[in-house]
Amino acid sequence: MKLPQFIQRRSNALILLLIYIFLSSILAYIYVIDDGYFRFSYFLIILSTTFCLFLFVHILIKSRHHFGVFIGTLVLFLLLSEVSYLIYFGEVISEGVLNSITETNTYEAFSMLKLVLCVTVPALIVTIGILFIYKKFITVKFRPILPLTCYLAIAAIFLSAGTLVQNDTHEEYKLKSLILRKFYPAVLGNVAYLGATYLSTDVYADTSEIEVFNDAVILPPQNLNDDLVVLIMGESSLVSRYSAYGYPKPTTPLMAEIFNQKNGGCIINNSHSSASMTRDSIPMSLSFSIPESNDNLFNNKSIIEMAKYNNYKTYWLASYRQYIEGTANAKFGFIARKSDVLDFTDKDHDVNLSELLERYLKKDNAPKKFIFLHLRGSHQPYSDGYDEIDKQALPDAENYDLTIHHTDRAVKAIYDVINKYSRNYTIIYTSDHGEIVNLGHGLSKGIDQFLIPFMFISTNNQFDCQFIESFRSSNGYLSGLMNKYILSNLLGYQIDQFILDKEKNNDRILLPGNQNVLFLDFLKLNKQP
Repeated sequence: MKLPQFIQRRSNALILLLIYIFLSSILAYIYVIDDGYFRFSYFLIILSTTFCLFLFVHILIKSRHHFGVFIGTLVLFLLLSEVSYLIYFGEVISEGVLNSITETNTYEAFSMLKLVLCVTVPALIVTIGILFIYKKFITVKFRPILPLTCYLAIAAIFLSAGTLVQNDTHEEYKLKSLILRKFYPAVLGNVAYLGATYLSTDVYADTSEIEVFNDAVILPPQNLNDDLVVLIMGESSLVSRYSAYGYPKPTTPLMAEIFNQKNGGCIINNSHSSASMTRDSIPMSLSFSIPESNDNLFNNKSIIEMAKYNNYKTYWLASYRQYIEGTANAKFGFIARKSDVLDFTDKDHDVNLSELLERYLKKDNAPKKFIFLHLRGSHQPYSDGYDEIDKQALPDAENYDLTIHHTDRAVKAIYDVINKYSRNYTIIYTSDHGEIVNLGHGLSKGIDQFLIPFMFISTNNQFDCQFIESFRSSNGYLSGLMNKYILSNLLGYQIDQFILDKEKNNDRILLPGNQNVLFLDFLKLNKQP
């Protein structure tokens, strides 16, 4: 016997509602746990907003208006893309990843296309499948009053919470959208945060000189004999893949020779980056920005400006794949644009960066120079980071190891140019962050994305291996947060010892979700068996 039609419709509606509640519960639980611990009240809020999102998608897809169907399909695709990202990486999309989407150059955007397709293509296929099912087989319709009322009620909570947040003149939009993202993590929060990030990049456009020195800096600076200080910044470089650190394949024979102690060099063990993303780590190396706040980026002189104050001519030279365009790469571009010279190679590989360096050293007779060299390094896709010479040298090596070998050749070429034009120099080679090989970086888990090389050589006897070791934390690690202090000394500045010791022994890192944690705590949680 057939059930009356209205009872059957109500039964179908109830089944759909239960399905939506079940799916919302799973997502809400994941979002809440991603914060580190379970809070039932927060779970209920996320459950409510996510459940409303499912209802909105249903209502829009079943709409008679094409525009409504289009919006519903788009929201469904974005939601499924977030789910696909969660399945692929094992975690929800972080603020750091969203920041990087709006702060990237054209090359990096295209270089990540394969990864983007791995996330979006499955989402698109499932979206089309769901759309077909809903159009052909689902007849249930819901009224928008329930989800709309719930959304507005939670929005009122959001607005009241937003008024309690003190406005940061540099990132006001992002602070408020961050609260929105906490309450509406599915689609709406991420889209709002992306928009806020895009609107916030104008704070990085100011190239006027900052007058104030950080409190740690002791004035006046000294006039040192070094006429050339060079920081070579690698990219996505995992220290355990360096033969100079014990890796069995000969990936870095040239750097092992250059930075050998017999030459007065240092190959420093147990070094880690301050963050797992370029946009965060480079500012914390070249300014007094810290994991807790970006305020010092805007309020204190950067290393570039400090070098200029002490009569160093400053250069920012980089692979064209690290090109800074407009507000792209905005956060570290804010520092780069303060340089006297900002230039990029016009050739594919890092080994050609030495030619750009030689061009400037050959024609420029400035007595003192500070040069920042930014490599393309081992950024994905790895197949773009090496050439035939690397393949011939290591015929059986995987792509990532070949990128390390190419970096080895690039550093050697740079070193040879420096030796050709200078007899008084100091060189640091390190990396902005490490890499979880074949997965990437900027993830909330995985220690490999923080473990980096640090190599040093100086013709100035004042700056030896013990000088670098003096910046090591009591936990046994040298942090990327120390780069700014090391460079300050190399450029003639003394640092307040009390402030330095406090920073040195408070060894923390910035995670992509904008949380800062002690490095040893993160190491213990992510230690490989």
